[in-house]
Amino acid sequence: MGEQFGRLRAWLGRLARHKMVWLIVGGAAGTVLRYWISQWVGSHAWGRVFPWGTFIINVSGSFVLGFAALLIRERLRPEHGDLYLLIGTGFCGGYTTFSTFELETWNWVQKGSWPLALVNVAGSVAAGFVGVALGWKLAEGIFGPR
Repeated sequence: MGEQFGRLRAWLGRLARHKMVWLIVGGAAGTVLRYWISQWVGSHAWGRVFPWGTFIINVSGSFVLGFAALLIRERLRPEHGDLYLLIGTGFCGGYTTFSTFELETWNWVQKGSWPLALVNVAGSVAAGFVGVALGWKLAEGIFGPR
């Protein structure tokens, strides 16, 4: 029994250090927090006059990703890199992908490439809007209008 417990414990230890587990745990936490915040904001009258829930989530997710990117990627030793999987990729990815868009734009600014940063912002917003419209129209074409 002791030997089996030892093997199980070793397997659980390897599993806990697996990159996919870090992503899953971070993504689940981000997804749950996004849901809670959007529900809380939507439960208030002020939260229904403008998409404040999405706005708050996008801005706070961008803040968390910027903070995590600097701290983990720039200041911590490389052996702590998996923390970025947990927080940057997992948590922020489940919480909001807008934060990734913002960080990528910031990276262009940091490199002094304002034109590419502006193209990324304008192009992503415009193309994203067109994508939503096309998806909506396709769904209406398949399933009929409301």
